[in-house]
Amino acid sequence: MKRTDGYSAPWSLLRPLGDLAAGIGAFLGAFLLRIYLPLPFTLSLLPSERLHYFATDWWVVAVAQPLVLYFFGFYDPPEPGSRSELPRRLAAATGLQGLGLMGYYFLTSLTFPRTVLLVFAVLNFSLLFVWRALVLRFHSPPQRRVAIVGRSDAARELAGAIRSFGWHGLTVVGHVPAPEEDRFLEDASATGPEEGSSIDPLGPCLGTVDDLPSLFDRGEVEEVILASDVHSWQTQLMDRLADAGPRRGSVLLLPGPFESLIGRMRYRWVQDLPLIEVIRQTEWRVNRPLKRGLDLLVGSLLLLLALPIMLLCAATVRLTSKGPVLYEQTRVGIGQRPFSLRKFRTMRQDAEQTTGEVLAQPGDPRLTSVGGFLRRYRLDELPQLFNVLGGTMSLVGPRPERPGFVKSYLEEIPGYAERFSLQPGLTGLAQINGHYHSSAANKLRYDLAYLANWSLWLDLSILLRTVKIVLTSQGT
Repeated sequence: MKRTDGYSAPWSLLRPLGDLAAGIGAFLGAFLLRIYLPLPFTLSLLPSERLHYFATDWWVVAVAQPLVLYFFGFYDPPEPGSRSELPRRLAAATGLQGLGLMGYYFLTSLTFPRTVLLVFAVLNFSLLFVWRALVLRFHSPPQRRVAIVGRSDAARELAGAIRSFGWHGLTVVGHVPAPEEDRFLEDASATGPEEGSSIDPLGPCLGTVDDLPSLFDRGEVEEVILASDVHSWQTQLMDRLADAGPRRGSVLLLPGPFESLIGRMRYRWVQDLPLIEVIRQTEWRVNRPLKRGLDLLVGSLLLLLALPIMLLCAATVRLTSKGPVLYEQTRVGIGQRPFSLRKFRTMRQDAEQTTGEVLAQPGDPRLTSVGGFLRRYRLDELPQLFNVLGGTMSLVGPRPERPGFVKSYLEEIPGYAERFSLQPGLTGLAQINGHYHSSAANKLRYDLAYLANWSLWLDLSILLRTVKIVLTSQGT
């Protein structure tokens, strides 16, 4: 099986080993500094016999270090901006680890020199920063050459995303029109290059589907992504790829609504003919009570933990701008029924009086002085915990949209109505995998995949990843 983290097997092993060495080295170094070097914030040196704490407790750091770094995404595929974001992400990770260690020694009532933990946090950050900077400097993940099959809008959006964000170490070398799209080749030969084709994210045309085996054989293409709106040609494509021989690479699919729904397939048989069960309403009737129980249990705990933060947010909104603290909107929920949703106000009070309903954009000029901060860390969404406890929302599910946008999306995006078969969520697959300003069509792919693959474990994993995103302000 090929690796999907963008690194070769040796580097995938060296990264956590280096992280582990940095953590244990920082823990030992913290003791040695406290024993042999006077520090400004300490009254005296640490007695040398206290070094035995390192011998008995080093395993705590050895366990915590990789877990915290994994939680903060340091073992995920590298993304653009990794170098510039490294100090901030490491500071958040090592800071949380330091607080966790303090909590561990407090709850276990173990005697431990507390100043060692402060020195450890500083040393750990420094060693990890040097190690991770060296990894980024001397070992970039290998780039795999990919061809995109299709010339749809979704294909262009995908190609643009790969070129802009360096998605998982892929490089778009060109595209191949699907058989139904061969007319584009004829148009191009008759009229010349399209205006702006020099910056077309799809890149040059590499031929037809029949040319893919030779492209694989010559090593010009290592992977293929199917991204056409019409899929009747896929059997022909698979026949052609069967001729590519041992050099054939991976074939990936950009899913539409149907492919997203059958992420977990179940078969029924009529004689010897298989039927795929796509929508399983009976399972949701069984699973909804389980999901509701999780919402009530976890939602209540989150509300108790979030109340001090919510009070601080409310005071900040009140002191920094005119208008109400909470902003109430009508959103569309399960069964396309409207409900009221409240958020901390992040925009000027009159922001939409002249523009009407407008989607949020990067650098939105309508934001208040603290609105950008609240949105970046998703703090404006905290009042929706009351919606969760009230039953109009769930902790995890498709994000609810406003009626005006829903009406447009239902007309423009096939399969959009399917997302209203369960409660909207405070967070969801689209929120932890996409960006704040991702298109509705892209978010729908995640929503349908969630609908088809729901489990309690999936909800819990999404909630944990949401915490990571909030702490690191990713996905903004």
